[in-house]
Amino acid sequence: MADVYLTVDLGGTRIRAARCRPDGTIEARTERLTKAAQGADAVINRINQALTKVWPTDSADIVRAVSVVTPGPTDPWAGVVFTAPNLPGFVNLPLRDRLAAMFNVPVYIGNDANLAGLAEWRFGAARGHDHVIYLTISTGIGGGVIVDGRLLLGSRGLAAELGHITVDRHSAACKCGNIGCIEWLSSGTAIVRQALEHIRAGATSSIGQRVNGDLDQVNVEVIEQAAADGDLLANAVLDEAFHALGLSIVSLLHVFNPSVVVIGGGVSNMGDRLFKPVQAVIERHVMNERYLCPVVPAQLRGDVGLLGALALALDPPPQRPISPPA
Repeated sequence: MADVYLTVDLGGTRIRAARCRPDGTIEARTERLTKAAQGADAVINRINQALTKVWPTDSADIVRAVSVVTPGPTDPWAGVVFTAPNLPGFVNLPLRDRLAAMFNVPVYIGNDANLAGLAEWRFGAARGHDHVIYLTISTGIGGGVIVDGRLLLGSRGLAAELGHITVDRHSAACKCGNIGCIEWLSSGTAIVRQALEHIRAGATSSIGQRVNGDLDQVNVEVIEQAAADGDLLANAVLDEAFHALGLSIVSLLHVFNPSVVVIGGGVSNMGDRLFKPVQAVIERHVMNERYLCPVVPAQLRGDVGLLGALALALDPPPQRPISPPA
């Protein structure tokens, strides 16, 4: 008999599911639209359909668990999704128990960014390290922290909201309500917003020409290409964003003293254009060279959610019943 684990990467646009071996091998996968506007019950039914699609047909394969990564904060011990961006109805939703009733196997639930860090630790760029900081830099910024070989959860499962560290108290308020968050300054959304603010204020740049004057079409890739071609505004915006990112990592080094920092997400695809200035800021501002560690790109890319769910299922936190309302 062989153990297999079924994993789900639940997003606002797509549901991806896979059948995995414990070593990280993905032997079957499927994908479908989330259709989140139809509500939580409809989404859960589509998760059911996706899992059924990858359920093993060989009777020698034993499904040991189902594990789901979800956007937004969760209770990893009770399997409750507190809230999920772009998923209407996912408010204090007992997703673990709903799915366990359908499949009669253990079910585990975790935050997507946290579990991406766990995936990189077990299967990716942070293998061999017991102290890890993981950052995903995309539309927003999320993260995960590994301490002594364990995923840091916090007292309520809400730890490692690394995108909401304040790095500029004079900056505007982030959507989270905090001021000067690294997400507000260094995410892909932030980079685009800052470039457009300068252009609309009259700054000279080739960015507008690259989208034929339709500024709604400006994205990180357009800004990266302009910067590579020597556009002064594009380079200034990236320099500011990556300076702020470097400062946030300095704080994380001082707090957690990791042996590696892993950066993933779409913005990390810039490669040296991100990593070199970030490394320079870290080396300039860290309080002691003993805090320095490698800052490396993530390895798992599109499969990071599915493998994060697998990593959770292989070593889940103790599960408990949902607490009744006070």
